[in-house]
Amino acid sequence: MKAEDRRNTIRVRLHDEENSYIHLFLEGFEIKGKIYDYSRFGLGVCVSKTESHLIKKTHVIEQCFIYAYGDKKELGAGKVVHLDTMNEDLFLGIYLEKEFIDMDTLMDKQSLFLQEDEIKKIRMQFSIQEDLEPNFILFCSHFVYGLSLYKIALDELDKKFEKEPHRLKDALFHSVLQGVGNEFYQFLNSKIEELKSLTKKYTKLENEKYGFYLRKSVWNYILESEFIKRTNLKPRGYAGDSAMMEMLYRNEYIGKSSFGKIFHKHPCDTKAAEAVRNRRRLINKYMSQRLSTSGKDDFKILSIACGPAWEMQDFLRESPYKHQAKIFLLDQDDEALGEARSGIESIPTDKPFQVEFIKESVRTILKTGSPEIKFGQYDFIYSMGLYDYLTDSVAKVLTEKLYSMLCPGGILILGNYHVENETRKYMEYIMDWVLYYRDEESMFELLEDIPKGFTCEVGFDDSGTQMFLRVEKNK
Repeated sequence: MKAEDRRNTIRVRLHDEENSYIHLFLEGFEIKGKIYDYSRFGLGVCVSKTESHLIKKTHVIEQCFIYAYGDKKELGAGKVVHLDTMNEDLFLGIYLEKEFIDMDTLMDKQSLFLQEDEIKKIRMQFSIQEDLEPNFILFCSHFVYGLSLYKIALDELDKKFEKEPHRLKDALFHSVLQGVGNEFYQFLNSKIEELKSLTKKYTKLENEKYGFYLRKSVWNYILESEFIKRTNLKPRGYAGDSAMMEMLYRNEYIGKSSFGKIFHKHPCDTKAAEAVRNRRRLINKYMSQRLSTSGKDDFKILSIACGPAWEMQDFLRESPYKHQAKIFLLDQDDEALGEARSGIESIPTDKPFQVEFIKESVRTILKTGSPEIKFGQYDFIYSMGLYDYLTDSVAKVLTEKLYSMLCPGGILILGNYHVENETRKYMEYIMDWVLYYRDEESMFELLEDIPKGFTCEVGFDDSGTQMFLRVEKNK
């Protein structure tokens, strides 16, 4: 049961009763009980009536221990603040004097996280700065100071404009973009360039440590930028989700304040963001070019890790060959597939499109001995962003599997950011968006164990940031 569902369902029991329970020491006796969730931080305990006839509301708890998922934690003293009958049991609402439990974390992640853990985490984070180079700490200090100055200035302007008519406020914002807003934008440009220079020789581990310190230093400002906030919080569990991609495609000023709007737009103007928009157009172009010479009425296209498939929506809106194609969209994310389905179904057409949505993980392809039998063969297979998240070994195996799924004469196109991506430090240090980068040679190496029977080349988008490995299987 998801957390949002539990919020509307009173008293949800934590399973694994044998190993998950509360041990209460009250005045004069002790008792064990089942753990219940009646709100996110509302600790409920269910005990047998026969063992609890002496318990009263406001009963003092001298000591309390929780046992859950192999962990034991001391919760300290408290008292009973609620009593209620529940079938043959008595339900206790518990107040703890010095502690609280996040029941969502306990139930969803099967992990106990208390204030003492938070204190340890904070102390550990403090210790990180002890080993940092003074010039990097100084850079962070100057960055924070600059962000503070621009936020104060822009917030003051927002406050002055707040009672103006809506259309005038829009016009005033555009004026701000020519003045203070432009100064802020250029400040961000200069700090990113300084960051790139400062961290040029850092190792992978140093990048992780220094990036963590920088993000913690500017965290409150990160939360002002809708895009950078999402790359850091990763609400779907990974960076580069469909909502982030949509922000890059829209490339607009989004946010609740002038400061937030500019800080949102800035990363959307980078070379890496430009590459995302470019590859959407390029894939569309490649599909139409191939279809124009195929002569087939059942040309099969497979998109791997398709997301909302905006490039396919463009294709179905614009390409004169859209009804020649049988399209297969594969992704493990239900939400992304739902967005793809909704987008495609909204496209006006006199003749139904041939589209199949496949809810499947790439792991399934990797584990399948003969994916060409399970999933079929295709004339055109592509993946625009998946390989940025794959290690070399996994990328190599997946390439072999996808190649086996090509029809004779079929095309495989794989996208990957180039190692020289000039937005890389911005992404890693501020966005917490870490990718696996490759160069031309390492893209060709993905093919080295495939028996020679193909031609291949590596090309780039117009930004020079995004590579495409294009493989054509011999007929």
